[in-house]
Amino acid sequence: MKSINRQLIIIAPTCPPGVCGVSDHAYKTAVALNKFYRSVKIGVEYFPTLIQDTPLAVTTVYWQKLLKQNAKSDIPTDLLLNFTPTSYSRSGLPHNLLSALKQFKSASSSNRIYVFFHETWDDSKGLKPHHQLRNYLIKYTVKKLSKLASGITVVTNEQKIKIESLTNNKKIRLSLVGANILPVNKEHGLNSIRNPGDWVIFGLAHTRLWTLQQHLPLITELFNNGIIKKIYAIGPIGNQFAEQELSLAAKNLGPNVLIQTGVLEPDEVSDMMLMAEAALVGQTADSLRKSGTFAALSAHAVPVVCEAPFSLDEPPGYAIFRPHELLNNQNIVSTTEGEKRRLLLHQWFWLTRSWEAIALDMQSWINS
Repeated sequence: MKSINRQLIIIAPTCPPGVCGVSDHAYKTAVALNKFYRSVKIGVEYFPTLIQDTPLAVTTVYWQKLLKQNAKSDIPTDLLLNFTPTSYSRSGLPHNLLSALKQFKSASSSNRIYVFFHETWDDSKGLKPHHQLRNYLIKYTVKKLSKLASGITVVTNEQKIKIESLTNNKKIRLSLVGANILPVNKEHGLNSIRNPGDWVIFGLAHTRLWTLQQHLPLITELFNNGIIKKIYAIGPIGNQFAEQELSLAAKNLGPNVLIQTGVLEPDEVSDMMLMAEAALVGQTADSLRKSGTFAALSAHAVPVVCEAPFSLDEPPGYAIFRPHELLNNQNIVSTTEGEKRRLLLHQWFWLTRSWEAIALDMQSWINS
């Protein structure tokens, strides 16, 4: 039900057609949340160059302008900040944003701020002094945001633990992440004709390389037995990781087995997912939760091979294929059991990770 009493402001780094997973999530959430509010508007840090060629369904302006306009409004407002450490300041301390949010909160007792931390800080050992300084500033910013926020949400358990420890807030929530690439019709994933032997690895070059390295023993075994014929590496090329990826595949599998597609349009990526017999994923079980890549594969009912425990509940481990399972039964993907898992993964996505489901989950959280 649409609330005629409240309006929503969503702040994000940028907007379509800008390439930014956080902003894409923010935009699609805004569109889906529109039915729950009197109005929904987006405030961005910067606009992509080609904005004039992309009609947007939600009013989008710079966040500074949007908050100034809202200061003149007497309509109670919810504000959802999509935050990553350096999206609003390279130093990690966005003075102007913090000041504006403080003014927004104090302008009316009915105004509420919610913060979605998509990423946190890096606590790796051996950081250089300037990275240590930036970490300090990021943590300071997170503490300030925590004091302003009526609610905080993250996407992984690791992030939850880090922010709980820093802020002493034990009510950090886990949010859902959707897919940036979807089929035209949700049933296409179940009805499409798969090409036997055509597998995919999808993502940035460094993540594809890590995936290839992690699964190389399995890939080599399946290739030698004719199960894998081609591996399509979907995503950016032209850097050292892409070169290493191609070299590693050529050395172990021979030439022209790994095909680098480069960056494709979303509908082209969707078409490739619909034809793929299976996909290789190299992420940890915890990071699967925030992976738009994994979500996209699930939306297209692509069998996913990943080293994740069968007992994993979110996303469902019982719908994922573990490498050792394929070593024991190399045809499991195309068996009745394989079809069952593919269906379960598809159902999980469309019931819990569609943008409609995410908006309902977000709206329920804000109004709880």
